[in-house]
Amino acid sequence: MNEELAELAVSGATALVSAMGTDLWQEARSLMGRVLAQARGSRREELSAALRRQSTAARGAVDSGAVAYWTEALSQLLDRNPDLAREIMTLAALRPPEKPDIAIQLNSATHSGEVFAVQRGVQNFASGPNSGDSGERP
Repeated sequence: MNEELAELAVSGATALVSAMGTDLWQEARSLMGRVLAQARGSRREELSAALRRQSTAARGAVDSGAVAYWTEALSQLLDRNPDLAREIMTLAALRPPEKPDIAIQLNSATHSGEVFAVQRGVQNFASGPNSGDSGERP
């Protein structure tokens, strides 16, 4: 097997295992199902059973043993049928959807304290006789 297909097998396996236990799992399992449909006989049954068994992985956990297992499986499938590369590339390209950039900020001031805060952008602050602040406090 050439180096490019070997790297594709690793990327596909990593994406598959990373998707287990996440919102991407249904899509990853469907893509892998298309790849496994190309496998033959007992190997196809073995890999399908492994796919069902490993789909119970913990959210966000990536098991290196599972990645090694699926890397070897995908390598063998690609070795027998290099045309599977397109399906495995689609699997390898799976990424979680972008989440909106959410920032939480809590500011507190007590006993005549002042808070000057900004999350995005620029905040200009001036204090002194020419800024409209005489510096005197009640």
